Amino acid sequence: MNEKLALGVDGGGTKTVAWLARSTSDCQPDVLGRGSAGSSNWRAVGQETALKNLSLAIDSAWKDANRKANPTETAVLALAGAGQADVQARVTEWALQCGVAKKAQVVHDGRAVLNAGAMVAWGVALVAGTGSVAFAMDKSGQESVVGGWGYLFGDEGSAFWLGQAALRAISHADDDRGATTLLTQKILDRLRTESPREMLSILSRTGDQRREIAGLADLVIEAAEQQDAVAMEIVERGVGYLATLARCAAEKLSLGQRFPLALAGGVLCGSQLVREKLLLELQNEGISPSSLEVVRDPVLGCLRLACRDIVTS
Repeated sequence: MNEKLALGVDGGGTKTVAWLARSTSDCQPDVLGRGSAGSSNWRAVGQETALKNLSLAIDSAWKDANRKANPTETAVLALAGAGQADVQARVTEWALQCGVAKKAQVVHDGRAVLNAGAMVAWGVALVAGTGSVAFAMDKSGQESVVGGWGYLFGDEGSAFWLGQAALRAISHADDDRGATTLLTQKILDRLRTESPREMLSILSRTGDQRREIAGLADLVIEAAEQQDAVAMEIVERGVGYLATLARCAAEKLSLGQRFPLALAGGVLCGSQLVREKLLLELQNEGISPSSLEVVRDPVLGCLRLACRDIVTS
């Protein structure tokens, strides 16, 4: 049997996921092995660490499949922080030179989200994980991207943004410049300290300060669910930013007020409260998604694109 294998990789700001699959005639991958590693966000962790984690995740997928690694027919990689053509070319070159696949393609992580769900592969993908971005595609294949600028001056509504806003609120409360909040005790407990002033030194000692701050987002949402006024205001501001990302991405392609919407990333997938507030905010802006899907495994979209390439080539 002439078995043709495909590789899909979803690389985010927190982790990298690789799935190895057998290609089928209907482009529905038969997954053989799954692997994971740390972040492969090129901008956040740098080239060396990103490529190392890509290798670890791919090797882990082959081991999980109990197979010896060989070049697959094709590989599709969706990597956060790889929006620039030069970065995409470097990753593609690496994949080919290292024998990852005979053919390799780097796509926007939003495109993987759109292809991962059961919906047609057009509409808007809104991703809020460690970072945030909106990706839109119309029926003709035209694309638009809004957000995705990175944590230094972007990523509004993301896990990092929520965590950073919480730390700022705690510092203001400790200085009597802001309202008291449940966030103070929740985050001090998470960081295993009793002093807000020690938060900075604790976070600075972590290997990945950005990831550690993003990891506080669940506490912000938890406090908001408990009706903490400060946390609720942070979440509502974040949701407002996310709704704007989705709306602007749709407007760039004139998608109108009704279009398929796919949600991905820990902030959106992990909280019903955030999703409900997002839909309400979109409704306030006159947007009513024609369909809504929560995509928990964007890597499946990479595999579907890879299998489609095998079938059509």
